[in-house]
Amino acid sequence: VWSAAIDALTSFIRCFVSTNLAVSGILLQPVMLYLNRDWFEDELRAFQGGKDGLMPCVWDNELSSFPQPETINKMLVNQMLLCFGIIFAAQNSGDMLSLLGMMEQCLKAGKKQPWHAASMTNICVGLLAGLKGILIEGDICASQRRASSEGLGLLARLGNDIFTARMTRSLLGELNGITDSHYAGSIALSLGCIHRSAGGIALSTLVPTTVSSITLLAKSSIPALQIWSLHGLLLTIEAAGLSFVSHVQATLGLALEILLSEENGRVDLQQGVGRLINAIVAVLGPELAPGSIFFSRCKVLFSLNFPFDQMSVRFTQQLVLFAPHAVSVHSHVQTLLLTLSSRQPALRHLAVSTLRHLIEKDPVSVIDEQIEDNLFCMLDEETDSEIGNLIRGTIMRLLYVSCPSRPSRWISICRNMVLAMSTRATAEISSGNDSTSGPDGDSRLNFGDDDENMVSDSKHIPVQGHAFETSIVGRNRDKHLRYRTRVFAAECLSYLPEAVGTNPAHFDLSLASRKVANEQVSGDWLVLQVQELISVAYQISTIQFENMRPIGVRLLSSVVDKFETVPDPELPGHFLLEQYQAQLISAVRTALDTSSGPILLEAGLLLATKIMTSGIISGDQAAVKRIFSLLSRPLDDFKDLYYPSFAEWVSCKIKIRLLAAHASLKCYTYAFLRRHQAVVPDEYLALLPLFSRSSSILGKYWISLLKDYSCVCLHLNLKRNWNSFLDAVQSPLVSSKLQPCLEEAWPVILQALALDAVPVNVDGNGNSEAAAENMSANSLVSGYSMVELESEEYQFLWGFALLVIFQGQHPALCKQVIPLASAKAKHDGDTPAEDTTSPGLKFYEIVLPVFQFLVTQKFFSAGFLTVNICEELLLVFSYSIYMDNSWNSLAISVLSQIVHNCPEDFLEAENFACLVVELCLGCLFRVFHCASAFSPVQACWEDLLFPLFVAAKTIMRRFQPKVCLVYSFRFLLCHMILSCDSLPRFIFGLLHSYWLFCF
Repeated sequence: VWSAAIDALTSFIRCFVSTNLAVSGILLQPVMLYLNRDWFEDELRAFQGGKDGLMPCVWDNELSSFPQPETINKMLVNQMLLCFGIIFAAQNSGDMLSLLGMMEQCLKAGKKQPWHAASMTNICVGLLAGLKGILIEGDICASQRRASSEGLGLLARLGNDIFTARMTRSLLGELNGITDSHYAGSIALSLGCIHRSAGGIALSTLVPTTVSSITLLAKSSIPALQIWSLHGLLLTIEAAGLSFVSHVQATLGLALEILLSEENGRVDLQQGVGRLINAIVAVLGPELAPGSIFFSRCKVLFSLNFPFDQMSVRFTQQLVLFAPHAVSVHSHVQTLLLTLSSRQPALRHLAVSTLRHLIEKDPVSVIDEQIEDNLFCMLDEETDSEIGNLIRGTIMRLLYVSCPSRPSRWISICRNMVLAMSTRATAEISSGNDSTSGPDGDSRLNFGDDDENMVSDSKHIPVQGHAFETSIVGRNRDKHLRYRTRVFAAECLSYLPEAVGTNPAHFDLSLASRKVANEQVSGDWLVLQVQELISVAYQISTIQFENMRPIGVRLLSSVVDKFETVPDPELPGHFLLEQYQAQLISAVRTALDTSSGPILLEAGLLLATKIMTSGIISGDQAAVKRIFSLLSRPLDDFKDLYYPSFAEWVSCKIKIRLLAAHASLKCYTYAFLRRHQAVVPDEYLALLPLFSRSSSILGKYWISLLKDYSCVCLHLNLKRNWNSFLDAVQSPLVSSKLQPCLEEAWPVILQALALDAVPVNVDGNGNSEAAAENMSANSLVSGYSMVELESEEYQFLWGFALLVIFQGQHPALCKQVIPLASAKAKHDGDTPAEDTTSPGLKFYEIVLPVFQFLVTQKFFSAGFLTVNICEELLLVFSYSIYMDNSWNSLAISVLSQIVHNCPEDFLEAENFACLVVELCLGCLFRVFHCASAFSPVQACWEDLLFPLFVAAKTIMRRFQPKVCLVYSFRFLLCHMILSCDSLPRFIFGLLHSYWLFCF
């Protein structure tokens, strides 16, 4: 035997001898050979497949006279890789990691080398042999066995389908007559890993063989072999899919046999069987009918062995996902509610996630179960942050699916959660009997301790979906209600106006009343619950906990947004929200208090702006003055607005909101003034002198804010010469935080700056005030001069507006340089409160009204306007002459003002004169073309005739006769060809004006 072993080892070493080397010798390689293996037999087996039978040995020096399937060099490499696998499997963990590190370095170093692909293949083959060698060892731990099996599965994916199938057949062949239970379990697990990693069509034909082989192993009396076999069978079932359907009955029989024969009550075996059943549910899917034998067996197995543990909940989850009609939603909910109070975090997590799936699968049925109170109670008791987040997400999902049909229930739920103990808690705090109260008076005893290390007491969680009041409004429940739960309930309530959806009946009182009268649907509409909603929102906005107040104020803002235009059916000509002025103004007064934090102050500014620009307090001069006073008070300490306990951008955001609030109110007031035949409410007329007095300081702030925003948008690096208005706005972090707020604010600030703006020193003698007073009565819309602009400030405004109206896209980000976000900008529209967030809003609808105030007579007289910048603007108009009606109406107004206000020397410039005439004639052509085509918007075009005729008449009177004659005849010839019906009268008027001018 020793002689044979020596001969075999010598023959093996000869395969490493290189005959091409100048110095003959042996290539040094680590060699290990188990002497109990017949190497010659292995080599002969490796050469199977030749046309003439078995191949000769590799170490024969003579060339073989028999055909060979592979070259000698490739077979040598293969044998070296197999040898490496044997050596790898024999190493300890440290040496294995060292070898793996060497392989990793080899792969990284040779990425650009031509032999990289071959090297990767060789490494995979060597690892494949090594992992298989590890599985042969019987004394390895479970983690090593699992890792090696999963490694084999991953390596199987690297080859083609033929390689994967051959590898699977090889492992199945090794199960025949195997005696080592550890190795048999390893092969079973490896087969499952291969099916999971590389299964599908490639291994579909091997599913029956694999299932039958592993099932036979699972019937063994050896527990360890059963465990690994069940796990391998589970992986095979999950990968096989429909290919496994024919084996379902046999597998269920195996599960029943294991559970009945298992006498020691091993938990791991029970869990393995449970996973098998859940996998079968996923395979059968909708075919798992309630009356089928498969469903009956699965249900019986779970009811006997998994009463209320993780496997049972997982079974419920599988039924919800794959067999939704097998069990009713009510039965599922009742099963899951029993597990919400479990002390096992994994079980609670699984139960809540299954409820989430139920809500998404069948929301109507879940809504009828009324599980909101159960989820809130579970959230209040939950100490695991991950599960708590999952519960919050589930509640929010339920909120959005149930609010459209039951908003009143959610108002009741959230009100009771937030305010149930407010009265008693306030009394206890004011009595001073609680010595543990903090400096803010928020006793931890009253709203629950938030210690995450405590063990939750779930005995108060209700099992059934009873009414909310009976489950949490009890005396004991109030004492332990956590502050974080109440905050979340308030946040849920703040989403209510959005969660009800877009059904118009929720926001139209007359429509909702008709539906209720006709008994349509449920009759639960949000507009019918406005009183209750405002009541609870106001209570939250004035609650003793300051951190909850912004939520209530934001909810009031949402209510104003949704219902500001709803008329009051009992008081014609009035709005529904007018009867809630007291609550709204009180909430604003509380939020804008000098002691308020930045979050509450920001919410208060938004609410005050919405109230002032919605018409809710129209006719109440005292209320308007009161809110304007509250908005003006922070301006006195504007530079001192700083919150050291918060980030730098928080103070900047408050400043932006404050400036935007004043700008919105000014734009809203001017919208009344600019509407023809509109009656301006007295309470807003009284604000005009106040605007005038504050314009000196507001104008500087507005200009500085727009300069900061333009530098941020244009990515200008002006650190040396740029004294930013907003602190640290140069920082990318600060600018990113302020970007959304700036996008909302710049439209109204830009318009507010231009409204009745006047140039500084307009009379040329430094007496700007006297000059402004002389022109206010004739040229100012409001009769008051507002922001005084210096030449540099005027040039910046003009350039900013021109950039906005004619901007392109950022070359890298593919977005507009100055984006438009949610904001309220007022222009000459149908209503004073026209929202710029409407889908049809364009940039020019914000900017063109600005140009109307920048091309007035006073700016021409002051020399702020030059021929060149006017020509730039007219060129933009000429490029956009074929845009919609809104553009033309605004552009024609600006054109008329330029023609009327420009000095005589402008008309002598040939380019300017040509641009004006061509633009005017082009607009006239557009109007008459649309009129002759019977356009559906003909009435809108007719409104443009008057300003166009005024502009044309002004051109005829002011321009040189030769220029006017040439363009008049061009225009006449063009329209005579088109033969418009309305053309002769217009041409007659045009020629008549020219005739009067010439003679």
